Amino acid sequence: MDEQQKTSNPPQGATPQSAAPQDKPQSTPPQDTAVPQDAAPKSEEELNTLKDELEETQKKLLEMTSITQRALADLQNFRRQAEQERVSYVSYANMELFIELLPVIENMNRALAHEPKDAEWIKGAEQSMKQLLQALEKKDLHTIEAVGKKFDPKIHEALMVGPGEKDLVLEEFEKGYLLGDKVLKRSRVKVGNGEKAAA
Repeated sequence: MDEQQKTSNPPQGATPQSAAPQDKPQSTPPQDTAVPQDAAPKSEEELNTLKDELEETQKKLLEMTSITQRALADLQNFRRQAEQERVSYVSYANMELFIELLPVIENMNRALAHEPKDAEWIKGAEQSMKQLLQALEKKDLHTIEAVGKKFDPKIHEALMVGPGEKDLVLEEFEKGYLLGDKVLKRSRVKVGNGEKAAA
């Protein structure tokens, strides 16, 4: 009887194997299936508010687009003006040098006008003059057209008047010169006074 009790009763303080707690699977909490408040249908007042906000946003977008276009146009104008000023600066950078050269050119023109007897000298001088003028033209220096043109006080200086068509340049005494569109020296000319020349 005592042996049966020993085998059937576990030691004091021991936990019977059959009494061990069993792990239970954790259950997933139920999902909230309620419809979000934002998904609920909008009231007419809310829809009108959204519509007004959308129109205001579109209006601001158009204004910003217009401002951007004007800014781009102003930038293009600025670049164009800056380029024009740069070209003008380059053209006028040697203006003083050109002004000092004009008397030299005029003296050469006078010498050629007298036509010395030495044909070789004339040929050489004319060639040198031609090369000089071509070099200056590359720097935007040009002679002013005078004879046969309408008298223009901006580019012509009348030294004499005489019979001939009114205000028509009849004769040129000294050439005039332009640097770009700037007058360095006006042409000195004779202008018609409208009277008929004597027969």
